[in-house]
Amino acid sequence: MLQKLTISNYALISKTVIDFKKEFTVITGETGAGKSIIFGAIELLIGSRSSNKILKDPNTKCVVEGIFSLNEPVLKQLVKMDLDIEEDLIIRREIRKNGSSRSFINDSPVKLDQLKFISQYIIEINGQHLINKMGSLNFKYEFLDSFLVKKNTLVSYKNAYLNYSKSLERQKIIVKKVDVLNEKKDFLKFQLDELSNYDFQNWDEEAIQNDYKIAANQDEINDILEKINNIYSSNSGLRDLFGDLNSQAIDLKIHLQDFTSISDRIESIKIELEDVFHEINQNFSNLSADKKNLHELDQQLRQINFLLKKFNVTDLKSLILKRDIFNKELSELSEMDLELKEVNNLVESNKKLCLETGNELFKLRSQKTSIIEKKINKVLKTLSMGHANFKIELLENNSISEHGTDQINLLISVNNNPKFAPLHQFSSGGELSRIALAMKYISSSFNKISTLIFDEIDSGISGKVASEVGSLLQEISTSSQVINITHLPQVAAIAKHHLNVNKKEIAGEMESNITYLSKDDRIQVLAKMLGGDKTGEAALNNALELLN
Repeated sequence: MLQKLTISNYALISKTVIDFKKEFTVITGETGAGKSIIFGAIELLIGSRSSNKILKDPNTKCVVEGIFSLNEPVLKQLVKMDLDIEEDLIIRREIRKNGSSRSFINDSPVKLDQLKFISQYIIEINGQHLINKMGSLNFKYEFLDSFLVKKNTLVSYKNAYLNYSKSLERQKIIVKKVDVLNEKKDFLKFQLDELSNYDFQNWDEEAIQNDYKIAANQDEINDILEKINNIYSSNSGLRDLFGDLNSQAIDLKIHLQDFTSISDRIESIKIELEDVFHEINQNFSNLSADKKNLHELDQQLRQINFLLKKFNVTDLKSLILKRDIFNKELSELSEMDLELKEVNNLVESNKKLCLETGNELFKLRSQKTSIIEKKINKVLKTLSMGHANFKIELLENNSISEHGTDQINLLISVNNNPKFAPLHQFSSGGELSRIALAMKYISSSFNKISTLIFDEIDSGISGKVASEVGSLLQEISTSSQVINITHLPQVAAIAKHHLNVNKKEIAGEMESNITYLSKDDRIQVLAKMLGGDKTGEAALNNALELLN
């Protein structure tokens, strides 16, 4: 249960500490006094969105702290989350000036998701949004599944659905990838087939270009070679000149001993020159232009340029690399086909498990529907709705969803009309509030939530029905702590404890003040709720009668 709530710098509250008590507590107050501020602070404490707009003093942080009795489910979760275990459970939420927040469990910082997760085991808040969400699938399935004594099948289905969803997602990714590759498949094959017509991996592009250059300029090369040979071999050419020079040098070294080294060098140059021209004639003989060879080289260069241009590369090495990429992509396509086959099998396997587990879950749910219907209809009679008939329509459709393989509808018929309509389409606010309360009463008897908070769940009703609603809330409080924000004196009178909220001016600012009422104070407040500002003797007697 919620033992103590401390609120600092929140909306109209500078600081307040509320010591909550067991069983049934009501919170009353005039419109705008701050009843819903308490409700909002508790919502904030258990994980609702934060904003710096809630700060009473914009220069100071807001702190909301709740002390709860520790229960077995919470104890297990604290151990799993590796959090400190104290005698009580202390939850704190801080909202900074910039709107960011921090959350703590037993003084250990936690993520907001962890705070929300722990909170579900200790407290449940039911406001007008309870009625608004009665049409949602989440609400319908959560309500029905709350009556399952053992949750093993439900957990098994959730796990099976999670695996099924993951495999479907993986399948989508692979199918998309395969589709993209399939679009390229024919084009890749066409390109590879075209490349296979050329033995370009064995071509030496540089050598071919060099050979072509020689073949294309063979006549000019021959002319130059002939001129070079003439320079060396003709009369008075280099050969004769160096021969004479070498002879004169030999004669000179007879007379000049110091000239010997120079004479040797001249002879060495003569020998080197002879060797150079021998190599020229040996390797670069005078050949006539080969038009056939020139044509073949020209064709080969044309093929190279064609391939480079077509495949948008700069050289044959890049072309070889591109061909290898084409082969790799085709290979990946084959691998993706295999991977797609595997994931298809996995999807089918997971789908089969979902259908099998979903069928088991459907049977378990079906066993509970008539029991729930009888219990709720019985409660509705105590709330002056004996003319109504609540019904759960559960259909097996073998369509896999996160909730199961069935379809659920919560139906209601009123005024003894045999025609049923979906609950969320029901227009009577007062009767819908009673139906919601009846559902919450029945589910709370199966799921022992420590603290149940109701924010004007009794709106739209009055008189005898209000007393019946109060009695029902009082009955719920025998097994769970009930805190109800109400505007109905009949409901307020039935509660064991009564908190009242009023607004007063302090130092020029409005401040919400929250106090427990004594019996005499309760009479005054109830009388005011009954008769307005003028609380005459009749209203006071009526209030006293309600309390007694």
